[in-house]
Amino acid sequence: MLYMAVEGRSRRTQELYREILTRFLGFVGDRLLSEITSRDLRAYIAHLQGQGCKHSTINIHLRAIRAWLNFLYREGMLAEKVAERVKLLRTPKQYPFVLSDAQVTALLRAASSHKGTWVGFRNYTMILTFLDTGLRLKELLALTVDDLDLNRRALKVIGKGNREREVFFGRRLGRVLRDWLARRTLSLPGDALFCSRKGDPLKRRYLIEIVTNLAKEAGITGVRCSPHTLRHTFATQFIRNGGDPFALQRLLGHSDISTTMIYVHMAGTALREAHAKASPIDRLLE
Repeated sequence: MLYMAVEGRSRRTQELYREILTRFLGFVGDRLLSEITSRDLRAYIAHLQGQGCKHSTINIHLRAIRAWLNFLYREGMLAEKVAERVKLLRTPKQYPFVLSDAQVTALLRAASSHKGTWVGFRNYTMILTFLDTGLRLKELLALTVDDLDLNRRALKVIGKGNREREVFFGRRLGRVLRDWLARRTLSLPGDALFCSRKGDPLKRRYLIEIVTNLAKEAGITGVRCSPHTLRHTFATQFIRNGGDPFALQRLLGHSDISTTMIYVHMAGTALREAHAKASPIDRLLE
């Protein structure tokens, strides 16, 4: 746990690992760490399956336990790489839900209807920011006034693992952010870009409620509309509009391109249309 803290893992990740590892150690009993084998890991998988856990849930446990076992091996507490012998369970490929163009328009219309108030304009600006940058909830809440560069249309973002990156935004959002900065006023205490009327940083749960309530007002029902849904929507639209997957990887702060490639698969039809317009051979041999 100390290693994870030093590496900059979030508190929620640390708590998840602590819970999973505590359950696993309770399962293997009082045996020495050096006695743990791949058979124990497979027995634990069977135990979770017996409790009715989904494959996706079991894989969350497996990733945490494998990371821990690999750490023990690097620290010299295990003689062999026990975790390498146990693979993740197969799961059906599931793509994240994204909003349709009509739903995005309805959401923006609902948020725009409250622009006449200070809070309403703040909420409208946050929705636009999610949809035009793909920021994570935690990243948006952590933004300060100094992180905003209106001239370059850029945000300095601290992502997972405390990794810093630069995220850019479009002209329309730039104008709205400029208006929001004027309404926010620099005289408010604190430096949070999006804050309460008193200048206090917004709470995670409060921001989720804002998105959820605006989605209901927009008539988006039967699906979960959250800040992360807006992140998925941004990524998919970015690819559909001809954006480069490697550029998207940097914008989203993904450490592995394979995580980003899911949006390429989701945008299949639009990519075919984009290739039809930009085919190198078609253009050269016309």
